[in-house]
Amino acid sequence: MKILFDHQKFSMQRYGGISRYFANLNDGLNKYPGNKSFISALYSENEYIKNTPIPLNNSIGRSLFAGHNNRIYRWNRRYSQLCLRLSSFDVFHPTYFDPYFIQHLKKPFVLTVHDMIYELLPHLFQDAEEIVARKKILIKKADRIISISDHTKNEIVKFYPEVESKISVVHHGYAFADHEIIQLDLPDQYILFIGERWHYKNFIKLVNAVSGLLVKNRDLNLICVGGRSFSEVETSLFQRLGITSQCHQLNATDAELKQIYAQARLFVFPSLQEGFGLPLLEAFSSNCPVVCSNATSLPEIAGEAAIYFNPEDDASIKVAVEKVLYDSSLQQQLRQMGKKRMELFTFDNCLKGTLEVYRSLL
Repeated sequence: MKILFDHQKFSMQRYGGISRYFANLNDGLNKYPGNKSFISALYSENEYIKNTPIPLNNSIGRSLFAGHNNRIYRWNRRYSQLCLRLSSFDVFHPTYFDPYFIQHLKKPFVLTVHDMIYELLPHLFQDAEEIVARKKILIKKADRIISISDHTKNEIVKFYPEVESKISVVHHGYAFADHEIIQLDLPDQYILFIGERWHYKNFIKLVNAVSGLLVKNRDLNLICVGGRSFSEVETSLFQRLGITSQCHQLNATDAELKQIYAQARLFVFPSLQEGFGLPLLEAFSSNCPVVCSNATSLPEIAGEAAIYFNPEDDASIKVAVEKVLYDSSLQQQLRQMGKKRMELFTFDNCLKGTLEVYRSLL
């Protein structure tokens, strides 16, 4: 069986959960007997496919495309259209919601829906109307839909009840990788936050909730990995709360991220909306205790391996964080339950579930 993934997220993201998901699928399929897959991109600066054969990921490609995001997207789109017309694959799996391929496609296609955030919170996104319209076209035309959680499936059905019969739930799986030993200079005590800090990620609410803990213990820090540098709004908030020197933003490689998780007192995930919550698996795999929202998909994924809070309530967040912060026995209990929870979310399970969806179309 041959699977074609298109260029979209590999043209748009250097790092990111969706491109990581598709890169892992592509790599896994090419190691799975009887299957082959490829990504229809001429050139990509995506970190997860830097060792994947891409035609112009070489000095010629860099001279033509490096740093020119619009040019990368245009040419990769044309190359994807060519691959679609050649039709030398069995199943097509687009990596995002541009319906450019519909007129060129002669084979069945599978659509992965990661969440329904644009539909649920359109006021937070300038391009919500366009994304929702494109997504609607593909949801209705897809031969099969992969939902990454039961929660996301339920949300899809709320908007499009007529497609329920073609939805399969295939949870994300964590792809373990060997990393070199990294020795970062990290504070002895810190709370960890991962990813973007905007909108529904609820970062400002978290800061307000834990600021008292930081003021009370000046050795305690808040480390934020990923996203951009702190904004003026964020730095002003830190100053007003008197915690500027204890709040740090940094970017990290996968190897560095593993160490950062492993040395944290806890990982806190205050998001208001998540289709799955991949950082939960990253934390579990690195033996990091988890404290998270009791919202959307997060309880489905974390199960009994987390302490929960109401993400709308500062006091609830503070109580949950403080409960874990200084209780080494509870931390160890959460680590053990997280390791057990990981058994449900192996990448092999994700790959097998995805293959079952592909095979149902042949």
